[in-house]
Amino acid sequence: MSVEVKEISYENYGKCVQISNGVVDVAVTIERGPRIIRLGFVEEANVLYNDLERRHVYRDEKILARYGQEAAYYCYGGHRVCLSPEKMPETYSPDNGPVVYGIGAEGVSFTPARQKQNEMQLGFQVLMSEDAKDIMVVHTAKNVSREKQAFALSAITMMPSGGTVVIPLNTDGAKPEHPNRTIALWPGTGFQDPRLSVTDRFITLRHEPAGESPVRLGTNDAPGWVAFWKDGHTLLKRFVHNAQAVYADFGCSCECALCGDYTDIRSLSPFYGLEPGEGIRHVENISLFRTPEPPAPEDDAVQAFFDRLK
Repeated sequence: MSVEVKEISYENYGKCVQISNGVVDVAVTIERGPRIIRLGFVEEANVLYNDLERRHVYRDEKILARYGQEAAYYCYGGHRVCLSPEKMPETYSPDNGPVVYGIGAEGVSFTPARQKQNEMQLGFQVLMSEDAKDIMVVHTAKNVSREKQAFALSAITMMPSGGTVVIPLNTDGAKPEHPNRTIALWPGTGFQDPRLSVTDRFITLRHEPAGESPVRLGTNDAPGWVAFWKDGHTLLKRFVHNAQAVYADFGCSCECALCGDYTDIRSLSPFYGLEPGEGIRHVENISLFRTPEPPAPEDDAVQAFFDRLK
């Protein structure tokens, strides 16, 4: 089946653009965002988290002072692109207005209004091939100021509660006297947390809805992938880690947070110095697989699980 693009109404997000190849389909918001608010096999459940009650909103004094007294940043759920490193209020520019989309030969582009206070223009493009069970998302940012700016991009995917995340550790090392992996922990996160397992080759996190203490960590994900399993489906994000580049958060190219009712998974681009008018891009391939059981938190079991996804 060829790729079909059409406007639909989805949940309480209003008008969206649906892209489908008969195997998988996505829905992208165009009344706000943009967000990839749905991803799933055709006529099957959405694997992404949706914040239908708009519970995850930032509206503190810093947001109001920078963006106006009516300003609010809504996560909305699904998949989005943000500036990195994360900083309040700069990387929480409200994106609650209409989105312009364009259908091209390679995919569909989604462009919100430029961030006036940050003088940056963000957006992304969704590419889908015939009969494939994956999509490619090209995240972009352009410096629309008159000054040089330094930023990275963060591709954030919000997944439902109750799943399992697997992040590979770097096992390659050119010189044995040099370190080859970093695990960065955010405040409140501890290695003794029962939801967290760290082995020689993998980090495994289990989201438990009743878990109240925060868990957030990151790593220099040289293998360039992170997986999320729940209810017989695995979402696999692939990206490029540049070992020669500078990354935020002690060199992290992949980060994960276990939140109250969702799991936050993100890949990060390196830092770029952008002259006026220059842009950057960060590409993810996102694939879906039917996998009956989650991986056990042992190296061989996780490796076998991932090998089956190839």
